Amino acid sequence: MYRIELTAKEKESLQSTFKSTDDYRLRDRCQAVLMASRQRVRKQIAQDLEIDTRTLTRWLEAYRRGGLEGLKIQWAPGAKGLIPKELAPEIIEWVKLGPVDCGLDRANWTYEELATYLHHKKGIKVGRTTMRVFCAKHNIRPYKPTYDYRKADPQAQEKAKKKLEEIKKKAQNQELILLSQDEVKFSMVPTLQKTLGLKGHRLIVGNDDNKDNVYMFGSLNLVSGDLTTNLLEWPKNKKQRKSSLQQTFIKHLEQVAKKYPAKKYPEVVLTIDNASWHQGEQLNKLLKKHTHLKLFRLPPYSPKLQVIERFWKILRRRATHNRFFISMTHMRKAIRNSICYYQTIKQRILSLIESPRKRTKSPTA
Repeated sequence: MYRIELTAKEKESLQSTFKSTDDYRLRDRCQAVLMASRQRVRKQIAQDLEIDTRTLTRWLEAYRRGGLEGLKIQWAPGAKGLIPKELAPEIIEWVKLGPVDCGLDRANWTYEELATYLHHKKGIKVGRTTMRVFCAKHNIRPYKPTYDYRKADPQAQEKAKKKLEEIKKKAQNQELILLSQDEVKFSMVPTLQKTLGLKGHRLIVGNDDNKDNVYMFGSLNLVSGDLTTNLLEWPKNKKQRKSSLQQTFIKHLEQVAKKYPAKKYPEVVLTIDNASWHQGEQLNKLLKKHTHLKLFRLPPYSPKLQVIERFWKILRRRATHNRFFISMTHMRKAIRNSICYYQTIKQRILSLIESPRKRTKSPTA
């Protein structure tokens, strides 16, 4: 039987590793050596750690031979991977580019698609599980993609972005009012999310096959968080839709002009997209009537510049997701109640929509 004697430095190293390591096996081994250095009887140490005395002896002998490194578990190298390590940078680049830029007619990568593409390019045939393990080792995991409108003009978008920043600074200095104006559609068919269920029994959510919709026109004050809204039931007659949308848009602008009168607010800027109902003779007449209303038209295919788009996603989650409505009246009421709720936490909403990365979480979650 031999004793374990530790220097101050060795003892400090063992104690530090014991407190910081996430490996419970290494932690037990460090504790065993520290206990042995205090002249504890090995049988008692083995009982405290619930191990065999022979196991304890092997640990102590390993520490004597190799120090702290000797206590660490030395895993066997295992079988050689089917996907060579040197291919990792190239596969990661494929994932970054996406299947479209790799010449495929796919929108998203899946483990199967990536494995098939690897076989096509390199002749290495692997299955889904092998590809999933490889991806996990290289921080590749499933993500929800973001749309990229390829018809958009990057230069025009950058120019508009800079202009909007200038206008927002003026709005923050109370030189003008800046509103983000857009429309959103709510459907009677419920948007389903994850639910609790018993294995083998899939929950079925009934609906009345009612495809009626409600359109909401909204203008969000990007400084105060105030919201101005108008609701429109989606016309079933296709010929009436454009005119109904245009009339509701004019009505909405009249409401905005009433909320922000020219005497008190000399300039009110609304950012709008290029929808067909955002133009016409009626609109020109209204702008001549309310000269303090100024329209800032965003470049085509630029939803990321329309801040209120981020609020619509938050509003949908509270108002209609996982909700079953028996009538259009109930859905309109739910939408109005949600609008009232968010108007009580204006600054919270502004902080959520400030960055697109933050808009995935609702304050009600």
